[in-house]
Amino acid sequence: MLRWSGNVSIKLGIVRFLQFISETGPLDGPDSLGGNAMGFIAALIATILCAVVYVRMIRREVPEPISKKRAAIPAVLGLLAVFLATMLMIGFGAVIKALFGSLSEAVSSLVLRSLVSSFFLAGFTEEVVKLLMFLVVIKIVKPKNVYEYGLLCAGVGFGFTALEEFIYAGSSLVAMVLRIFFFAMHVVFGLLMGLHLGLAKYCRLQGRGGAGKHVFLALFLPVLWHTLFDAVTASNAAFNSDDESVQIAGAVMALIVCAASVAGQIILLVHFKKNTQAYCAMRLIAPEDAAAPVTEDGADAAPRLPDDEAP
Repeated sequence: MLRWSGNVSIKLGIVRFLQFISETGPLDGPDSLGGNAMGFIAALIATILCAVVYVRMIRREVPEPISKKRAAIPAVLGLLAVFLATMLMIGFGAVIKALFGSLSEAVSSLVLRSLVSSFFLAGFTEEVVKLLMFLVVIKIVKPKNVYEYGLLCAGVGFGFTALEEFIYAGSSLVAMVLRIFFFAMHVVFGLLMGLHLGLAKYCRLQGRGGAGKHVFLALFLPVLWHTLFDAVTASNAAFNSDDESVQIAGAVMALIVCAASVAGQIILLVHFKKNTQAYCAMRLIAPEDAAAPVTEDGADAAPRLPDDEAP
């Protein structure tokens, strides 16, 4: 039976378990061949699961899904986004080093250090790059409704995941399992971003208020979620503390955020599926370019926002 003190303790066990989440790094060397194999398997499974989710999202669109060529464009740009995000991260790292020497010297608080690190090296950097890639997708593909906005931005997230999973792979069985639990994170971040951008454009075209709010949420929510997630996992400074109580606090925070992230993935994907027809009906064309739908009594009827409008 595990004890609360001694060499084997439940507290340290929890910390070590959560530390596996942050065991990410480039595959390296023959000495870690076993870890590399598990990392490769985890990356392959996560990518396949993402592909299944993305394909199902494509097929659900009504009255007909977008073409394979149009669906592939955001995925390809998502692959490119990984390289651009890496270059931006290196740039931020160089600036921090030049100004402060190291982040630990510049920021004494472990919590603040974790947040700053995850913001500049993951949350802000990756989400802004994916947003830029999605803006390119919009120019090329020209989404015709709110559903396609969410779908195609999720496609950028899928492409990002497909490459990132093979670059950063956990070296343990636990890390492998945990990464599979979070396989859809980038897809969901993209979905969240795309839906709010689509809703912003729809509100503007319909002359409704709230467009500015959706534009703000399109970047704010993915950056916030991504930053918090990385702050308690890959960038959790508490795991490197010599104080066991600090390690435990960091582990508890990680458990809470990770559990919320798993639930968040499910909730948002279910929301998107549940409101497929509503989002597909929200066509993103100016009123003068097409007649609005007409009800049986002859009145104009623009599609209503879903009951749970803001995902």
